[in-house]
This record gives sequence, structure tokens and C-alpha cells, in this order.
Amino acid sequence: MVLPLTVLSAVGVAAAFWPSVAFWLFLVGAWGGVVSAFVGLARFRPSERVAWYLVIAMLLLFSTGKLIGVAQPQLSVLADGLTFVAQSCVLGVVLRLVVIRRRQMQRSATPPDEGFSAVGEQGRSIFRYADLLLLIGICALVVAQTLATSLTLPAGVSMAERLVPVGNVVLVCFMVRFLLSRARLPRATVLGLLAGIMIVCSDVMTVVGAAQGSVLLERGAGAILAVAMWLFVWAPREPSMTEAFDVVSLLQSRSESARLVALMPLAGVPVVLYVLGQQGHGRLPALIYVSVGVVMALVALARGASAVRFNEWQAERDWYTGLLNRRGLVSAMRRIEPSPQQPWQLAMIDIDDFKHVNDTFGHEAGDDLLVQVADRLRQESQDGAIIGRFGGDEFVLVLPVGHACAAELTDRAFAAPFTVAGHEMPVRASAGVTVLESSDRDESQTFTEVDIAVYAAKAAGKNTVVTYDPKHREQILGRQNLITDLRRTLQGDRAAGTFEVHYQPLVELGTGLISGCEALIRWRHAERGMIRPDHFIGLAETSGLAGEIDRWVLLEALHQVARWEAEGIGSIYVSVNLGRTSMLDPALADATLEALRVTGVEPSQLHLEITEHDELPREAGALTLALLTEAGVRVSLDDFGIGYTSLDYLHRYPVRQLKLDRSITSNLQTAPSSPLLEGIVAMAKSLQVDVVAEGIETEPQRERLADLGIAYGQGYHLCRPQPAEAMTSLLREAGPARLIPGQRAEGTQTVIDLSS
Repeated sequence: MVLPLTVLSAVGVAAAFWPSVAFWLFLVGAWGGVVSAFVGLARFRPSERVAWYLVIAMLLLFSTGKLIGVAQPQLSVLADGLTFVAQSCVLGVVLRLVVIRRRQMQRSATPPDEGFSAVGEQGRSIFRYADLLLLIGICALVVAQTLATSLTLPAGVSMAERLVPVGNVVLVCFMVRFLLSRARLPRATVLGLLAGIMIVCSDVMTVVGAAQGSVLLERGAGAILAVAMWLFVWAPREPSMTEAFDVVSLLQSRSESARLVALMPLAGVPVVLYVLGQQGHGRLPALIYVSVGVVMALVALARGASAVRFNEWQAERDWYTGLLNRRGLVSAMRRIEPSPQQPWQLAMIDIDDFKHVNDTFGHEAGDDLLVQVADRLRQESQDGAIIGRFGGDEFVLVLPVGHACAAELTDRAFAAPFTVAGHEMPVRASAGVTVLESSDRDESQTFTEVDIAVYAAKAAGKNTVVTYDPKHREQILGRQNLITDLRRTLQGDRAAGTFEVHYQPLVELGTGLISGCEALIRWRHAERGMIRPDHFIGLAETSGLAGEIDRWVLLEALHQVARWEAEGIGSIYVSVNLGRTSMLDPALADATLEALRVTGVEPSQLHLEITEHDELPREAGALTLALLTEAGVRVSLDDFGIGYTSLDYLHRYPVRQLKLDRSITSNLQTAPSSPLLEGIVAMAKSLQVDVVAEGIETEPQRERLADLGIAYGQGYHLCRPQPAEAMTSLLREAGPARLIPGQRAEGTQTVIDLSS
């Protein structure tokens, strides 16, 4: 940035103070711009190349015309002609942008919904064609004045000499209009527009300076023209030159109010053309200028009125789906008059597991799903229903009680699968409903009630519809208070509670040796006492705290392993559970390796347990777990056998241990259980994967599992989860052989329960 500005400053100063070099600086800049444009096209390969070719043609024609005018003054007609053709190239660039942009807008514009009605449709039509009408009016007036000029030129005055000022008027209006109407312009585009405006200013200064005999103006014109050419050297060197004429970038308009202001320069063109006609030849009747000016002013006023109406409509609409937004919903609800005789129902619909869609397929697929849901709700709703998007993945329906109930409408809308990223998949939703019987109700209270009902529907197992009941408020408030306490506990506020890690041994079934232990979090709440993880982990997932909890457990468990080694207990591995949030965390590998480094624990002493029924996105955590496995960490698959993707997980992740769910190991007496377990053991052996049986609660169960070839077990019969201090005592009592007290190598045992 500094170097180009320095060069531009040097060019401007040199051209202003040494007029003899100004023309050569202009030529070098123009031809350098041509070379720079070709280099930029080859280097950056923009998709829109035609506009750049027109810029190159403009530079060549403009510089050639100036060169001929200086070297061969008698060929001034040819020089002026080349300059006019160069102006036409610039006009071609602008018109190409207008035409391409308009086509793109027509292709991408979403059709207005029924709420837009005549106001919105008329507004969009005027928005779409107001610019075009103004451009057509300007071009028609310019063509008419050009034809009149060609018929009235005196001898010795070339037509091109008369056309160049007219072309300058048109160009500067178009460029200013474009510059003021865009919300964001790439730097290359801004540089090109500034160069064009400077060229026009230079021409004006040259004409005025010649008429007044002002050397200062003529020198300034030469300096500005030279700097303008060097801007064309700079622009193609910018990486943004790929977006300079890209319709997607240029589609980002300013607000309608700002665009309306940008129309004002166009409305002044008839006045300027009239003045130019007074100065020379080709003046049209004054009535024509007045008529065109009045028409253009009326078009601008019509657009202004439509802009106001459209902005009012748009302020109450969700831009993406076209449904009412929160403001629009409140406004629509104020227009209905519910009563005990004619009640209305308000339903809030929340898509279940919408975050899963975003995490798996990306936010673009999630946005597309929202549009599909909005379309379904429109199709299923009857006339008179109010439909809106409340925010995120929440939709609102307001309809008379006599219509189809919200539950039926929700079921119909979500009955058929949706297309998500090219895949057909079922999508479910939970809904909360409240009944409106008075128009005097506070909207915030109404939305609070329906929001509470949605929470109750989610808590009831999702894919359900719950009607608000005052008792739900206490339940939800209790839930929210628990989340608040959970967050405070994570922040170290002991007044809310403390976390503890309990450890449950993993035992070799044949020998009773303790091979490792699983770290299990407990929450000692300040008022509610000890809370098991199945009562708060779900809350942590939905409130975004699960990842922090997993990291806390990981670090605490590794510190405990380090303490056991420091106390001479020996090397033992610890198994730590990873929830869904952690599996989706791209920083998981770095955080885990850093925790191992800080605690000094060997990677082989850490097992990470992933849960099969978490329904993780297909690629979630695959690379992370591969990196950790390469470092020496082992991966276990927990709750194996209760979902639908167990075998897929074995292929997807570097699993080295299977933990059989207790639902498989608890019914060993049923006929299918033994063959199933035998098959799992055989498969694990072929894959060189260890098998751990969870939920061992009796001695016959342990013996049977050992007979089936399952090497490791875990359960209350062997040892309950213990606080860190009790687990330390147990390991000391077990001794170097790490036998559970009372366990003999032959396999008979007396289990000591240290949980009391």
C-alpha cells in the first residue's frame, strides 16, 4: 500500500511541476496499465474477463488518441474519435455490469410470499426497473443530442470534438451512481472508478483552462490524467481484481435510501446536456430537456415512495425465509382479537437436533433446511394463519382454535423427509402451544409461556407437542437454575457446588488384576447434594458446557494418575469419556497432548472413550483421534451394541477396545445372548481389539463372561466407583500385583465395597 501511494504521489508532483514529462508519464502509465492488466488476468484468472478486456481497449485507444493529437495535430479528428471510442469502452463496462447484475438479481430473487401482496410486488418491480428507466432516458437524450449535433456542425469542427464532452457527462454520472450505490466494492473496482472520474475531471480542467488561458489548470489536468493512468497500473495488481467485475461482490447494495440518493446525479444530466447544447451546436428544444427531467424526477420519487413502503414491509420480515420476523409477529398478533368464545393458539416449533445438521452438513445446508421448513409450514397452513420465524431454528404459528390444531399441522409439515445436502433425511420438531383468549395479553408473557412449553416438549423426549401448563414454569426455572449452578461450578464458585472424579476399576476377569480405571464425574451440588452425571450431562450438552466439563475431567484424571505414580503405586491407565461436543472440537488433539505434557503422564496411560449412540457426524473427530492414537493414546468404544452404527465406528475410528453395553451382558441366560457374545469376541479377536464387559453384578455372570473369552470387566460386583482417596487406598491394598483385595489368581474372589 505504501509503495503504490508513493509512486502515485511522485507521478503527480512530477507531472505538475515538469509539464514536459507529464505526457510521457501519461503514456507510460497507460501502457503499463495494459501490461499490468494482462499480467493480472494470467496470474489471478478472474471469472469475468470481458470487462477487463474493455478496460485494456480503453487504455490503448485513449493513449493512442492522445499520442496522435500531440504528434500530429492535423489528425485531431482521428484523435478525438479514438478518445470517444475509448469512452464507449468504459460505458460498455458499466452497461455490462448493469445487465449482468440485473439478470443475476432476477435469477436469485426469491418470490414474495402472500404477505408481500401488492405493496411488495410493486415495490420490487419499481426497484428492479427504476435504474433501467433512468439509464434509458439518459441514453435516449444523449443519442438525440448527438444526432442533432451531427446535423448542425460548422465546418472545421469534428463530431468527435463535440461528442467527447457529452460522453464525459454520461460517464461521470454512471460512475458516481455505481460508486454510491454499492455497499462493498473491491479495492480494484474503487481504483478503476477513481481513475475514470479523474480522467473526466482532467478533460473538464483542460477545456476550462484552454478557454481561460490558465496554465495552472492545464498543468493540474496533466498531473491528474497521469495519476489516473497509473491507478490502472495498480488496480490489476490487487488480488481483488478477481472480484472487480464479479457480480456476486457487486450485488451487495447499500440501503434503498442510500441508493435513492445515488440516483440524484442522473436526474441532473438533462440540465448539464442543455447547458452543453447552449455552448455549441445540437441543442434540442427546451421542452425535450424539461420533459425528460420531469419524467426522471417522477421515476426517482416513485422509487422513493416504494422504498419507504418496501422498507416497512422488510422491517417485519425474515430476509432468508420471507416469513414474519419477531417484530412482524408482534404486529400481526396485535391485529387479531382472540376471546374466550373465539380463542387462538400460538405454537412455537423448534427443530430437533438442528445443531446436528449444521455440524454434519454445514451451515449452508442448515439454512436451506430452514427455507424448506418455512415452505412446508406455508403449504400446510390454512388461510388466516400467521406464520413467522422467531429466530434460529424456531418457527411460530398463530391460528384460530377452529383450524387444524398446531400438533396436527406440525406432524403434517414434518411427515415427509427433507433434502439436506443432497440426502433425504427425516427431520423432527418439538412444539410448545399456548392459548390466547384475550387481546390484552402482554406479548412478552405469551412468548415466555410458549418458550417454556417448548422446553417441556424437549425434556419429554423431543418430537412432541406440549401445551403450556403453569407447572412447567417451575420445572423450566429449576432446569435453568441448575444450568446456572453448573456454569458457576465450572468457574470455581464453591457456593454452587464442586466437581469430583470417582474411579471404577477395570479388572481382568480371569485373574482379578486391576488393569486400569474409568474416570466418572460427580457433581456435589451445594443444596441438592451428590448429582449423578446422567442428571446433568444432558444439560451441559444443551447449554454448551459439556466440552469444558470433559476437559476438566481429563486434566483432573491425568493429575490423579501422576499422583499415583509419585506415591509409588505404579503405572495404571485411566479411561476418560468424550462427549459429542468434545468430538466436534477441532482443538481436542492439541488440548489432550498439552494435558499429557503438563501432567507428565505417558500417552499409553490414557484411554479416550467415545459413545456409540452419540450419532456423531461421519467425519467428526476421525483425524483428531488418529493423531492421538499415533501419539500413543488408546481409543475405546463405549456402549457397544445398542445403536445402529457400531460396526461403522470400528471402521471410522482407531478403536482398540470395545466396551459391551450392560444390556448385552446382563441377560446371559437368554438364548441369543451367548452366540451374540461369542460372535463379538471372535470379531474383536480378528481385529485385535480388547473386549470389556460392563455391568457385571453377579459372580455367575463374571464366570460366564470369562468362559466366553472376554478378558476384562467392570461393574458393581467387582468394585463400585470410588472417590480418589478410596481408590488410592484400594490400589495400595491391592499391592504391586494390583489384585482386588480377596481376589485370588485362580478366579475366586471376595469383593470389598469401599463406597460406604
